[in-house]
Amino acid sequence: MPALSKAKKKSDFRVLESKEIPFGYEYHYGNLIHKTAQINWSKVELGYGNTIGPFCVIGGEAQHNFYSSVGKVKIGDDNVFHNSVTVSLPTKMSGLTAIGDRCTFMTSAMIHHDCFIEDDVTMSSNVAAAGNVIIMRGANLGMNSAIHQFKVIGSFSMIGMNACVIKGSIATPGRKLAGVPIRDIGSNTIGLSRSKITKPMLELELERFDLFEKLLENRVD
Repeated sequence: MPALSKAKKKSDFRVLESKEIPFGYEYHYGNLIHKTAQINWSKVELGYGNTIGPFCVIGGEAQHNFYSSVGKVKIGDDNVFHNSVTVSLPTKMSGLTAIGDRCTFMTSAMIHHDCFIEDDVTMSSNVAAAGNVIIMRGANLGMNSAIHQFKVIGSFSMIGMNACVIKGSIATPGRKLAGVPIRDIGSNTIGLSRSKITKPMLELELERFDLFEKLLENRVD
């Protein structure tokens, strides 16, 4: 039986436009889950109002050459996992793979061990976040982009299609980044405006970004 984060009122499932349950889906403890999805219930704590699509694997083994799976996957509320999304268990490096609220993961997005994803993140199709990646709130990652281990993606940043965040890359909050490896191509003006992010708010996000980078520096691989 899955563990619920806390009792909440029933919320709307964002992928539905009607009150009917789509073919192949079932309600489980306030979440809409496709029959083909594989969820490791003994190691997954799932919130409320999530939609988990066909052939997703939530709580599969950590893909690490030396460390075995240790800990849990914790997922908040109102997230959408489209087809074939994978979320791996953590290792002893953190003991937690975590996803916040209202995130969207498109087809074949991959969240590997020990990742931490904040609220309102969008990962487009085939985005791959390697182990120990932190994606801050409101970030938007374009199709086929890839993130190296131990990297932080800044809040309200936009990563372009096919972009590569390598070991030496810096993806600071509120910026647009593209290319292989990524390069800064300007402020994410539209994204910041839509989220109503002021200059003082962005400065606080920059401070959090620095703290997350220091946190990852202290993890040992």
